[in-house]
This record gives sequence, structure tokens and C-alpha cells, in this order.
Amino acid sequence: MSPRDSARFVESPHRFALRVIAGVVFVFLGQVKFFASIHLGTDAVVLPRGPEGFAIYLSAIGVPFPLFNAYMVCWVEMVCGMLLMVAAFLPRSFSLHLTRLTALPLMVDMLVAFFTVGLPNALGHPVRMNNIAVTTQAWRLPLEVALLLISFYLVVNPMPSFQVRASGEATT
Repeated sequence: MSPRDSARFVESPHRFALRVIAGVVFVFLGQVKFFASIHLGTDAVVLPRGPEGFAIYLSAIGVPFPLFNAYMVCWVEMVCGMLLMVAAFLPRSFSLHLTRLTALPLMVDMLVAFFTVGLPNALGHPVRMNNIAVTTQAWRLPLEVALLLISFYLVVNPMPSFQVRASGEATT
């Protein structure tokens, strides 16, 4: 194998699909929080658009420094989601580090979402705003678990387990 071939990053189709799915979902969720208003489980409570509205929601679930964390979550989801996808096209050494550096904050983001919203909602304790349950959405927990597992997998295994031979065929 030539040094040029070993420096080239080759992503497996399944890992690439995980990167793209997670990246697209994170970028979408971050943009919704930043440019629109988050989807609540009711029309009885309407939040302002952007991070200010998301900060009100974060305050309701007890997150400290809600406005700061609202901006942080928006930027982490948008930037790290995009870089998670871009990392698949970079040389191996860059991809390894960028994958971990982007997947770790996304994993923390999903851990917080899971423990503050997803799990309590699944156990019958939805987030309440103005004494109205606003997170009675059945889709929350599976989405949060899937994104948490994908980001955890990419933190633990930032690179595929196969390499490309000089002839171009993959080995395990």
C-alpha cells in the first residue's frame, strides 16, 4: 500500500449513512431552533421564534442559563451536524479527530434531551408550560435515542474497521 492510499479516507456505506442521517437531522433541528420556533405538542402555548423562544422552553425544563444554552445548542447542532458529514470526506487523520470532536458535543446534547425531556415524557411527566403539557409527542424518545446511539457509536468508533489495499479492494 502506498502512503498516498493510506492517507485517503474510505468510509463504509453504513457508517456514511449514519453520518448523513444524524448530520441532516441535527442540522435541521438546529436550524428550526435558530430560525423558527420549536414544535410543541400543543397549539395552546406558542413560543417566540429563534433562540429566545427556545430559551423559554429550556427554562421550563430547568436548564441553567437558558438563553446562553439555547444559542449553544443551536450552534452545536448546526455546526457539528454539518462537520459530522464533512468529516467523511477528509483524510483519515483529520476525519478521526473531527468525527470525535463533533460527535461528542452532539452526544452530550442528546443525553441532556433524553434525561430532561424524552425519558420524563415517556414516563408520563411531560414538560409543562403555563400548566399545559407541551411535550406529549410519541416521536421524541425514539428520535433522541437514535441520535444518542449514533453519536455515541461515532465517538467510540470514529473510523471504519477496514482499510483499502493498493489494488482498491476493502479488507477487514
